[in-house]
Amino acid sequence: MMNYNVSKLLLEYKDNIEYRKTIREIFKMKNLEENYDEDFDEETNDEINYDSKKIIKTMDELYEYTKDNNLFQILYDLAAAKMISLDRTIGQSVLFSYDYLYLFHACLCVFIVLPNDFNENCHYYLELKEKLEKR
Repeated sequence: MMNYNVSKLLLEYKDNIEYRKTIREIFKMKNLEENYDEDFDEETNDEINYDSKKIIKTMDELYEYTKDNNLFQILYDLAAAKMISLDRTIGQSVLFSYDYLYLFHACLCVFIVLPNDFNENCHYYLELKEKLEKR
């Protein structure tokens, strides 16, 4: 299917560096060591080696795959509202942010691997929806 890693349902990261590594893992980006420059700190090296074309392509594929699902539409709308927008693709970008990624990824994994289990009673969906509604 698409170039998105669903092999790990639950993601764990506790700081920005781990979040960036998680993004690389789920989007199957090349390892940082290949173009590592010792003159820069880890975060700068990460920025330099970030494969934005791959991210955009995969996010577009994921959006096409999920855009007609009512539950994802709700999530995209709630997330887009955080940016004072109605654009669901903006919502998708928000859902990949630090605060929401761990739950959004779990929703994507369930939807891709066990689509019948992604419903209005799915724990990850309910938790993400509640988190989006609170803020």
